Amino acid sequence: MQFPTVLVTLVSIIQALALELMWGKITEADYLWEWGIGTIVAWGTITVTLLGILQIWVLYSTLIIGFTWRPTLRDSILPFVLGIQEFMLVTFISEEFNALWLYVLASLFLFANYIAHISFRRARAEPDNEPFFRDRPPATWRDFRWSFTVITSFCLLGILHTALGNPDWVALTAIVFANFALAVQVVSSRSLWRAILETED
Repeated sequence: MQFPTVLVTLVSIIQALALELMWGKITEADYLWEWGIGTIVAWGTITVTLLGILQIWVLYSTLIIGFTWRPTLRDSILPFVLGIQEFMLVTFISEEFNALWLYVLASLFLFANYIAHISFRRARAEPDNEPFFRDRPPATWRDFRWSFTVITSFCLLGILHTALGNPDWVALTAIVFANFALAVQVVSSRSLWRAILETED
């Protein structure tokens, strides 16, 4: 089946476009080279956006390289939605922190978790993946507590930032938390990849 190869190629093209857009944003933003809280926040949004783009790539790479699963036509459309969300993240990077950036990030977390969940469900149904899923029970709502906490926190921080008149300390808190949340995702992906490699038939 050639679809998985086509899918990962499609995702890589979209990720490359998002990175190109972000690079253009960085080179055109003179305020990034001036010292201040706004500069720190702006660089923070850039690091989160970069980690988010890389995390989406790792997600698809893990699904396609680590498991046997049967993609559907819907799977060829979902990367475009993720791409739009990534482009919006880059677009909202500015000298003045925009709370909409947090809402887009929350939607990206939500959508990426949805893709991972439905993909793992299909992977579990494939006999070739039985060694990996043998001692792992199906996911329940409790397994998504961290993701829901992150998504809710992003939304609440966005509301708080707007309600208090866009204070710098809320923006800085949001950026620190967002970087932490993405770092946790990276560590989680690393653990998953190790578990896949250590799986024995």
